[in-house]
Amino acid sequence: MAARIVIQDRRTKKKVVYDYEQLKDKGQDEKDIPFDPKLQKKFYEAYVNRRSKKDIRIRVQRKVKCKTLADARKVEKKLIQHATELIAREESKGNTWGAIIDLWEFEAKRDYDEVGVCRNPQTGKVIKLKTVHNSVAMLKEYTKDWLQTPASELTRVHGKAVIRSAEEVYEAYGSVKRLRGVIQSVYNFGIEEGIITGIKKTPVCGVGIDLKEEDTLPEILTAKQVRTLLHEAKKCNHSWFPVWAIALASGMRSSELYALRKDNVLLKEGLIRICESWDREEDEAKSTKAGYWRNAPIAQTLRPMIKRLLESTPGEFLLPRFTEWERGEQAKVLRSFCGQIGIPSIRFHTLRACFATHLLASGVDQATVMRIGGWKTFKTFEVYVRLAGVNEVGATDNMMGGFLDTDESVFEHASKILADDVAA
Repeated sequence: MAARIVIQDRRTKKKVVYDYEQLKDKGQDEKDIPFDPKLQKKFYEAYVNRRSKKDIRIRVQRKVKCKTLADARKVEKKLIQHATELIAREESKGNTWGAIIDLWEFEAKRDYDEVGVCRNPQTGKVIKLKTVHNSVAMLKEYTKDWLQTPASELTRVHGKAVIRSAEEVYEAYGSVKRLRGVIQSVYNFGIEEGIITGIKKTPVCGVGIDLKEEDTLPEILTAKQVRTLLHEAKKCNHSWFPVWAIALASGMRSSELYALRKDNVLLKEGLIRICESWDREEDEAKSTKAGYWRNAPIAQTLRPMIKRLLESTPGEFLLPRFTEWERGEQAKVLRSFCGQIGIPSIRFHTLRACFATHLLASGVDQATVMRIGGWKTFKTFEVYVRLAGVNEVGATDNMMGGFLDTDESVFEHASKILADDVAA
């Protein structure tokens, strides 16, 4: 908002605008502005530009030409009052659900251009740009009937309808739960920011999911199948063999392997320092998913191969930059090769699951495996403990020893009975 002095070139019509308040702050006045009445003309403006704090889409911008600076200052006050009234009138209509989504997206990406980080506006936690886009797309798809409805008018009836519709489409508990969670987060953001008023609960609060939460067995390779994968890949000199071998031996994610620099491979110390992961959208290295660096040991059997890679791979990165990898098709390559050698077709991320499961089964303690693989919480790691069965192996040995003889004892007993029968 300002009273402004405008100097316009008579020939080119180009304007130079001076804000009166800014001039005052600098200790200057109108007379300090360079002006040639033969080549230029001078006039004054009252200008206002206001945006709603509750809904960024509501904006009032006005400009009025005036004869004198004093007139411009008087008109400016009237424009401010008028803009305030217009914004209040628009806000009173109620913010639509679509406006809440747009504002949530705007806040999530507010600092992205400067620091390359998005944050969940409700929790403040760092999230990926892709997550923001996926969340917004999901909401606009599954709550499209809500978009023009004032958010404060959405009820549990609306929430139930969306969840039931999603159940028919997804047919998976986890996917519907994710949708419900995104609605909760965005709606709560609106409540906490004071954009949604008169409401304390979201439309999906307390809405259950009728689908059963299936505890399916995760995709995994047995120890024998892992040996087959590595043996066959090495035998045919498959170009991806080093990538798969290091993934299985370190638990590194695909993005971490792609970003692994030679400088972070400490061959003499027997360690790989994992401190970066590759952001394919931005095409640059960023921090790891967990947000901190960690060490992974280099297995003795892999040292010769890693030494060759250090010496032969061009550039600063340890592993070759395959075209399929650049396009995000690393799983496609692995699945294809698994099919060729007759083992279950797996995703690339399953190599990480194999690392954790078989390392646990070999006797390495859970804390060490979590530290090497970079798992922050036991909740996400627990599935590998279950797969390895380290807490269950041998648990029934003592009990069954009191109930059932060993195979040798049973065989001796059966032989004695058989001999007695023959003698009789």
